[in-house]
Amino acid sequence: MLLDYLFYFLIFTLADAAGYLAFRLRKLRSELRDVRLELDRCQLTLEISEDVGRFGSWHLDAKTNALKWSDYIFDMHERRHSLGHPPIETAVHYYHPDDREMVKAVVARALKDGDDFEFRARVLTENNRELPVLARGTCQIGGDGDVLGIFGCFVDLSRPEDRKFG
Repeated sequence: MLLDYLFYFLIFTLADAAGYLAFRLRKLRSELRDVRLELDRCQLTLEISEDVGRFGSWHLDAKTNALKWSDYIFDMHERRHSLGHPPIETAVHYYHPDDREMVKAVVARALKDGDDFEFRARVLTENNRELPVLARGTCQIGGDGDVLGIFGCFVDLSRPEDRKFG
């Protein structure tokens, strides 16, 4: 008799736990949907802001040297999106030859020491146009003090009549 009660108690407890887990799963899915909608809204706001403000953002992963560009950075460089994000070496070669060594030194110092930076330089686009930019970068530092990456932006300093990308 006691075993019967214990058996029913375990069944009831398992059913109750399963019901609770199903409820939590529905709630988490709803929260995830809300977070995705908010992320999409933030992404759209950033894209509109970049276009209106004539700036683009980028990120360099210090461990892998993987570089990621926002859409506006692709547009500034007149680089086709289908080519994907460029390797860091290719990105450096978009700078005017007279600016490349300075850019390499600034980025190397940031990766080594965690120094934020700002500089003006010239970018040579895929269509061989010269585009003046203001570059800013801030380092992402891990809990151990190591540089994890650099978040940066370019501000397009060209005159409106010189802009042909969209």
